[in-house]
Amino acid sequence: MTHPDEDKVNLAQIARMAGVGRAAVVNWRRRHGGLDGTGGTQESPRFPRATAEQWLRDLDRLPGPAPDRPPATVTFAGGPTITVYGAEPHSPAPPWSGGADYEEFSGYLEPDRPGIPWPTASVRIDQPGSPPYEVTDAGVDISSYGGRMEFLKLIWPAARRRALPATTETTEVQA
Repeated sequence: MTHPDEDKVNLAQIARMAGVGRAAVVNWRRRHGGLDGTGGTQESPRFPRATAEQWLRDLDRLPGPAPDRPPATVTFAGGPTITVYGAEPHSPAPPWSGGADYEEFSGYLEPDRPGIPWPTASVRIDQPGSPPYEVTDAGVDISSYGGRMEFLKLIWPAARRRALPATTETTEVQA
């Protein structure tokens, strides 16, 4: 038997679904309406998960993997190499992730991936169409928004990024 509140989410959980802070969701509710609580308290309302997800979709705020972008590969120093789908680098980072002095990389992961170092990690990022780079001591955030995949966000001061030479295949010629 399931508990009736298992399919309910609060403002903080809705914010994680959208990849923003709780204050952003409060502002969207005030500005756009359309999301009424069905439980909880006035300070901490609860909402049916499906209703919250549809509300975020209607506002074009529910992130999802972009099928037209090829996956990126992230290799953690001393840890696993993972595939990141719908990967998006941001330089500079959005204001809620530090702004002009920071950079951000985010995308979606399979939930059965190997353990990722936390709360910080040094990484190598290989994304098709961009030169590879490495970052030392990036902040690591992994969140689940209720779907099949989890969301990875790496944030670091821009000075911690170092470009790497692109690897090229060479063909050996025998005389």
